[in-house]
Amino acid sequence: MKQDAILFIDVDDSSSVRYNYREPHFAVARAQGLVCLTAGIAGRRHVQRLRDDSDGVFLLDALSEEAILEVVGQLDEHYQIRGIFCQAGHPSAQGEVGCIVARACQRLGLVYSNPEAVAACNNKLLMRRVLKQHAIRSVPFALCNNEQQLQQQAERVGYPLIAKPPFGGASAFIKKCSNWAELQGHYALFVRDHAAAAYADFYGCAHPLPEHDGQRQDYIPGRSILLEGYIPGIEGSVECVVAGERVHPLLINEKLLLTERSGTVLENLLISPPASFTDSQCEQIREYAVACLHAVGLTNAVVHFEFRMTEDGPVVIEINPRVGGLYVNAAFRDLAGIDPYQLYLGLLMGEPGTTARLEAGARKVAQAGQHYAMLAIYPQRSGRFEGIEGVEFLDRNAAVLEYAQQEPGHLIDADIEEHYLLKCWAKVQDAAHARALHDAVIEQLRVVIDNPVTG
Repeated sequence: MKQDAILFIDVDDSSSVRYNYREPHFAVARAQGLVCLTAGIAGRRHVQRLRDDSDGVFLLDALSEEAILEVVGQLDEHYQIRGIFCQAGHPSAQGEVGCIVARACQRLGLVYSNPEAVAACNNKLLMRRVLKQHAIRSVPFALCNNEQQLQQQAERVGYPLIAKPPFGGASAFIKKCSNWAELQGHYALFVRDHAAAAYADFYGCAHPLPEHDGQRQDYIPGRSILLEGYIPGIEGSVECVVAGERVHPLLINEKLLLTERSGTVLENLLISPPASFTDSQCEQIREYAVACLHAVGLTNAVVHFEFRMTEDGPVVIEINPRVGGLYVNAAFRDLAGIDPYQLYLGLLMGEPGTTARLEAGARKVAQAGQHYAMLAIYPQRSGRFEGIEGVEFLDRNAAVLEYAQQEPGHLIDADIEEHYLLKCWAKVQDAAHARALHDAVIEQLRVVIDNPVTG
């Protein structure tokens, strides 16, 4: 008799694990009696990392639909594959894994996310194009592959502007530029140091972009950079679930504290439910998120939707077809009463009752009287991260519900991307309490960085 199983396609072969995604889904799956299988690309260095929490590991000749279909065929004798998934929020230098997995699932008759929508979410240029086509509030934008294009398009977009890779992770090489000198310097930094980023693989691979306005353009990792009009206002996120084609905007988080580095923007402190948005603004934010997700056509996904609230209303920053980072999973759990990993597995396997659970979660969020905060500690300088002293303060603090520390022993660059050295989830009274807790954590804990290097 075949065993029911799920299959995860893993493309993270970095020396330091870049996302915690397979593991929590597998924990939920095992509790349901499912066999947890993983496929990676042949030639990867860290195969043992996959074996540590998988019931079976299989190596693909390439990251392709055909390779996935072939391994599923090999598994068919012993397993009934109920769902195939990946961390769909980032591409890989070997291909756009979210799109490839989606198309493979489509061919196998399994639940899948719209592959064109996944592509539009992961490539912020394509996302802006779709919003423009649907006349949804957005900002001017342009993709540039060299300095000449950069200067010309910056004049058209207008300063201040945001310059960032159209693909990417960990807020790498993002900068607000107020003039040509700042933009020129940032682009030079990006071209020179892009390969040094821990998340460099998330830039994807070189490929031609869909023709637009009669023009053809290539995407070149480490060379292509996206310009966007600067979005003023308070930043936040909407945590959504798309069941089939129906969008459920469950949670709104407000970012209370952001800091800018030379090449990245860091999220230091968030609060949920938000403290600054009125009820009518929250409704407007939810309606806008739904409109954007319908426009890109995303289906069957958990979504982390980032925006800023302007005088004219919310404007999207990015759409991530995955569970949000930091402690978004805890926000789902404590505010909506939903385990996002369990919910996503239910979506993949076509379990009944998902809509009812989401509607119940939305009602619970609407009635929430308790605020929660998530905060992060980042390195102040580059070097080898050796650990954090003083975490006993978190153990003693009644407000702190849970925290996690990054594995020490890795070189980090503090200036080009975000590194969560420690993240924390806490119960707070209001925004002032959240800020006070953040300040106390910064004061009481000491980050140990050895062998500093130039960032």
